[in-house]
Parts: sequence; C-alpha cells; structure tokens
Amino acid sequence: MSNYYQPSGRFSPSSFLYFILTSVIIIPILALIYTYLIWYIPFFYINIFITVGFGLGVGLAISHLVVKLGKVRNSTIALVFGFLGGLIALYFSWAIWVDLVINAGESYGNSRIGITTSSIEFLQVFGLALQPSVLLEFISEINKTGTWGIRGGAVSGTILMIIWVIEFLIILVISIFLPLFRAKIPFCETDNKWFNEETLPAFNFIKNPKEMVANLENSNQNSFINLQYSTTSENESHSIFTLYSSEKGKNYITIDNKKAKTNDKNEIEFDSNEFVEYISISSELRNKLSK
Repeated sequence: MSNYYQPSGRFSPSSFLYFILTSVIIIPILALIYTYLIWYIPFFYINIFITVGFGLGVGLAISHLVVKLGKVRNSTIALVFGFLGGLIALYFSWAIWVDLVINAGESYGNSRIGITTSSIEFLQVFGLALQPSVLLEFISEINKTGTWGIRGGAVSGTILMIIWVIEFLIILVISIFLPLFRAKIPFCETDNKWFNEETLPAFNFIKNPKEMVANLENSNQNSFINLQYSTTSENESHSIFTLYSSEKGKNYITIDNKKAKTNDKNEIEFDSNEFVEYISISSELRNKLSK
C-alpha cells in the first residue's frame, strides 16, 4: 500500500449542478467586472495583472463552489470543470466587450492615452451570447481596425490576435490549475468529507529532507526527535508542516522548507522547497506534531 495519498477518482453528482449554477451566476458577474476594468483602465501592463486576477477569480470559483462542494476527487473531471469554466468566462467577457464596443460613446484623452465611455445593454449582451456566429463576426471586424493603441498606434490584426491568445491562455491555464489542485487534496472516503487541513506553527529548517522522507516512508520517527518550533521564522530559514487529519481515516502531512535569503533591497525573502506532499503519518506522530 502506498504511503502517499491517492485520490479515489470519485465525485458527487451534485458537482454538475454546482458547476451550472456557478457558470450562470458567478462567472458572468466576474466577467462583467473584468471587462469593465480592462475597458476603463488604459494601461496595458496593469491589464495583464487584471487578466491574471480574472483567471484566479474563475479558478477559485470553480475550485471552491464546484470541486470542493461537489466533493470531486477525480482529476479529469476537475480539469474539465476548470477548462469549461475558463471558456465560459472568456465567452461572457467577449460578449460584454463587444457590446461595449457597439455602444461606445465619447473619447477622452490624447493620442498616447485615453478612454472611451460606454455601457452595456443586458438584452443585447445576451443576444450576442446566444448567437456565436454573430459574436465572432463582430470580433473579426474589430480585429481589422482595433479599439485601442500603444504609443499612438492602433493595435490590430496579427498583433492584436497574439494579445488575445495570450489573454486566453492566461485565463484558461489558471482556471484549470486551481480546480485540479483542489481535487488532489486529501479526502476521507470513510467520513465522506475533506480532511481537516491545519498549518502548524513553523518548525526549524529541515537540513536533510531526503532522510526525513525516507524515515516517513518507513514509519520511522527518528527525524522528529530534534524537531523544534522556530521562534525566528520571520527572519530565518524554517519549515512549514501542513497536517491533514480525519476522525476515521489516515493522517497525511506536507512539508515545505523555507530557505531565507536577502534580496537586492536588503529584505528577507524565502525560497520554497516542498519536498514531500501528502505522505501518511501515524496518529501518534500527528498528536505529537499538533501539540
């Protein structure tokens, strides 16, 4: 039997209902906020962070409202939920953005930077969303001329298409990754619920991770004899233990070594090395660590 947690591959049928509700309520709201932000904030580099934030919002919504509530322990299903959620988010965003272009009003600013006022008509947005061919036709026409520029020049054609592809990949990758990560977190099949997750107070830095992993795999507690809580974790190297426990099932632990270093601004930063993930431990060791 493996010492490491392996998802059962099961899921609750209710996860599909949660996905539908998230797709028709939460994701459109996120798409509306995202689209208005990138429309009214005329700074390309800021918009990159907004796009990442949109991907995180969609990914977290699918992760918590679908995978977690729907008790999805199947990586393939979690991946599909994330993928479809990302596509739906992008599709709604496109419908809203095209409607903003259609209803564009006065422009303010100069040749280098400016904004164009606009507002959506909800019935028109739904009309566009229900007619993919019409929406794609508008997008194709917009691509030929562009709606914004960099340093006074309009961005259109191939360059604009590349930017759209980058936006697509950012949102889709994040939307997939977060639900996939959530589905791999330990779930107790006996209790039919997720393991209780607890981040323990910082311990001293693990100098020999390979030895500790080997001892854990052989149910040997020698590596924990000299383990002590770190009182200077904010400034010095330390380790973070995340404990996953259940009333009836096994107990698992993940260990992350945090190595301190000084950056160019003379500030303390930490390099992370999660050298073991979801490895089983005895109830005795769990009680010892969580004291």
